[in-house]
Amino acid sequence: MTNNNHSRDSLWLRLWKPFFALSVYKKFLLVLVSFLCGYLVIGFHSLLFIKKLKYELHFACGGDEHLSNALGLLDTYISHGLILVVLVMAFMSLTSFLCVRALVDFLDQMISSLRTLVKKGDKKQACGHGTEIPVLTQDKIGEVALLVNDLTSHIRAISLFRRTIEADETVGEVYNRLAYVFKEKLHLNTFIIWEVRAKDDSIEAVYSWPPELEHDTCEMSTSRICRARRTGEVISSAGFPGICPVFPLSELMTHTCVPMVVSGKVLGVVQFFSLFVDSPERAEQLRENQQLAGLYLEEALPVLHAKRLASNLHEMATKDALTGLANRRYLETNINPILAGIKRRKSTLAVLMCDLDFFKQVNDEHGHDVGDDVLKTLATILKDGVRTSDIVIRYGGEEFLILLTDCEMEKATEVAEKIRQAVEEQLFRIEDISIRKTLSIGVSIFPVDGDGFWECIKHADIALYQAKDTGRNKVVRFNPSMWDGDSY
Repeated sequence: MTNNNHSRDSLWLRLWKPFFALSVYKKFLLVLVSFLCGYLVIGFHSLLFIKKLKYELHFACGGDEHLSNALGLLDTYISHGLILVVLVMAFMSLTSFLCVRALVDFLDQMISSLRTLVKKGDKKQACGHGTEIPVLTQDKIGEVALLVNDLTSHIRAISLFRRTIEADETVGEVYNRLAYVFKEKLHLNTFIIWEVRAKDDSIEAVYSWPPELEHDTCEMSTSRICRARRTGEVISSAGFPGICPVFPLSELMTHTCVPMVVSGKVLGVVQFFSLFVDSPERAEQLRENQQLAGLYLEEALPVLHAKRLASNLHEMATKDALTGLANRRYLETNINPILAGIKRRKSTLAVLMCDLDFFKQVNDEHGHDVGDDVLKTLATILKDGVRTSDIVIRYGGEEFLILLTDCEMEKATEVAEKIRQAVEEQLFRIEDISIRKTLSIGVSIFPVDGDGFWECIKHADIALYQAKDTGRNKVVRFNPSMWDGDSY
């Protein structure tokens, strides 16, 4: 039913509102009384007619005049009776029509609202606010209207939530939106979102509210300890206290664990906490809110799964599998925003090209497994030697690139020297083998040593080979005299 129709019918709705406010049984009783009153009026009219007719017939023997009066009275009462019957039937028909019409309008609005939700080709319309069914009565019909309005409202909200998270870029953004729904819409203010790590089957808290809750709840060395993760079923301590042996707060609160299952695989678990509830009404409300949270999770799971796959693919493409450092593809993809920030701040970017001296000997003498362990240890030393805002990249083989943002030459040389000393002092222990290695580093500064970033990369590489040629295990600052070529 459109808004125009609703406005046009508003006068009828106002006139009949007292009637609609009655319960179903009161409506039935009122209609029944109306019919009985109609029949009583007709019966009373007939009784008066019969009495009057008897009175006139009593004098009919007195002559033609009395007989004529009796017949005329008979015709009059018959006419009045017919008119009365017609009026009573018209009133009853109009009453029935208006009642049926109101019910049909209610059903039309319900059908229209539900039909909008099942339209698969118009998701924007399904996500819109729509027109709610007016609740005109407090009876079963009104209760149905309220339930349908609640249902359509929840479905629209969940559908809008799905469309919103599909536009998010990262898994973290989706978790933030889920947390907002839990806290602000469902009033579930204590929860943890756990995520299963496929590579080692561990389980990690990726979002908790309040934040400090993460440190006071379950400690799990492996995800298999989690019952919800293991069974793929909702686990609640409300009916089974102590169902989770690793939950440390069982004496203070109950918890419900909802697994996030996609294609039979548990991606994670959402754990809701609540203090013990004595009121049946509050307990029922809590269950309903947790069930709604499950519906939001069902909508979010395919999106989370897709974004996790995309994130894993991106990580595989931009991260070195051996060392966990960024790779050259990461550099090519992300260097432009980094350079834009350097230029905007009118700052400098230090470029450190690092190469492990005589690394080939490690592979030749001890094997590639030992060589891999040496590279992993070196990667740790490099990461520990710089700030979190700096970038360490495995550039290729035993060659590593370090980008120090907002760093002048003196500081860059100091950092490079500390890293060189740390490698020199490091005893690489692999099983029963102990190895000492050294590191050569070439340094250039963007844009001091070149207008182009890749030009500075080349200059750092030239400085590195200068360090190699002059004895290794040293830091060499690029000097234009090292490069006599016209191109690079």
